[in-house]
Amino acid sequence: SSGINAEYGVVFVTEPFPEGYGGAIYFNWPNPEPTWQYLGFISNSKPSAIFKASQLKAGASSNGLGQMFGVSAGGSQPQLGISALPLSEIEQLTAASDTSAVTVSSNVQFVQTMLENLYNYMSSFAVTQSQMTPSSDHWVKVTAVNQWYERFKTRLTNDPNFWKK
Repeated sequence: SSGINAEYGVVFVTEPFPEGYGGAIYFNWPNPEPTWQYLGFISNSKPSAIFKASQLKAGASSNGLGQMFGVSAGGSQPQLGISALPLSEIEQLTAASDTSAVTVSSNVQFVQTMLENLYNYMSSFAVTQSQMTPSSDHWVKVTAVNQWYERFKTRLTNDPNFWKK
C-alpha cells in the first residue's frame, strides 16, 4: 500500500473544449511502472465528474498506456491525467471496472423519482371492485404495480446498471 487514502477524485472543466472534444480522465497509482486506468470523461456538456476511486488497484492493467502523459515511472503520489480527445474516441473507452462515477447516483435518483411518479399517477386511477364497470379498459391491481415497483427499487439499489444488461 502507498499509504495514501483517496476516496474520491473530482475534475472540472475550467476552459471549454474545442467543439466535438472532451477530456478522457486517467488515474495512476505510484508504482515502479505507470499504470494509467481510464476513469471516465468530462466535456462541455458534462463539465464535471466525481469518481469513487478508492477501489482502484495499484498495479492494475494500464491497457498499454504506459507513459502516455510523459510522467516517469515511480513517484510517491497518485497522478491524474486528462487527455483531450474527440468525443467519438472517448465513447469507445471503457472505464476501469473498479471505479464508479458518482453520477450513477443521479441516475438512480432520476429512476426512483420517475417510478414514484408513475406509481402515484397509476394509483390516482384506482377504484374498488364495486366501482368497476364493464368496458374495454384493462384493469391492473395497484398491489401488482406496488410489488413491481418495490422489486425494481431493490434491483436498482443492488445494481444501478442492471437495466443496461
